[in-house]
Amino acid sequence: MIVDSHYHLEERIETVDRLLDQMGQYGIDRIALIATMLDPFEAGEEGAKGAALLREALLGGSRDLGLTFYNGMLTDDGDFSLSGENYRVYATPDNASVARVMQAHPDRFYGWVFVNPSAADPVVEMDRWTGRPGWVGVKSHPFWHRYAVAMLDDAAAYCSEMGWPLLVHLGGDEKRGDYRYLPERHPNLNVVYAHAGVPFYRDVWDYVKGKGNVFLDLSSPAYVDQQMRLDIVKAVGAEKCLYGTDGPYDCPDHGRIVEEIRQLPLSDAEKERVLGGNFVELVAA
Repeated sequence: MIVDSHYHLEERIETVDRLLDQMGQYGIDRIALIATMLDPFEAGEEGAKGAALLREALLGGSRDLGLTFYNGMLTDDGDFSLSGENYRVYATPDNASVARVMQAHPDRFYGWVFVNPSAADPVVEMDRWTGRPGWVGVKSHPFWHRYAVAMLDDAAAYCSEMGWPLLVHLGGDEKRGDYRYLPERHPNLNVVYAHAGVPFYRDVWDYVKGKGNVFLDLSSPAYVDQQMRLDIVKAVGAEKCLYGTDGPYDCPDHGRIVEEIRQLPLSDAEKERVLGGNFVELVAA
């Protein structure tokens, strides 16, 4: 079974009909949807070059420069800045849009409840969707929404009680990027760090190895390339990794990352775990 664990519902870029066609073309059984959180954008060639430089800096000996670049993608007003253009970031993502698509196609889509504790009580939002079919966990974005990871305490406690994983896109400073806080404070919580733990990458990988309740998704052509996927699996083990795309942003071809994972020098059993088995176990726990 192949499950894309990280995909944003953004029909201004990719309609649901086209998404379903792509799923059929590449044998993707299900996708875990996340409500869109910013205006649509295209990175283009310049953005791809910038992403490569960011990865190189954060993985190499230029961590401070990489973090400056990473944090610089967010303007003082809280918008996303790319190649001189600003795109509005939504403080309250529309989970109802995900609910409508799941209701229309219950056998093809899961849903992450997207919360922002800096804008609204996350427990109220989670209560809104609890018990309805298809919802499997909670998504949070301390980076774009600019809050300390510790503000997810109530959401983490709720997820622990529900048996839901919590998907986190880390920020680029001490408080917004505190990858130790949730697993240590909530030992029964399964935490998934988006995009291989960007922007702290190897520090997070080292941490994940010793924690039974922490996982990584391998999504986004911008944040994670094929060589990194191999390095990550070698560092933490296939059982800790989840396939995802971060589509539809910079991911028009859904088969690209599936094929990259299939080309990794892993056993068939390990590839099956990464492509969907780990996710299914995680949301069924």
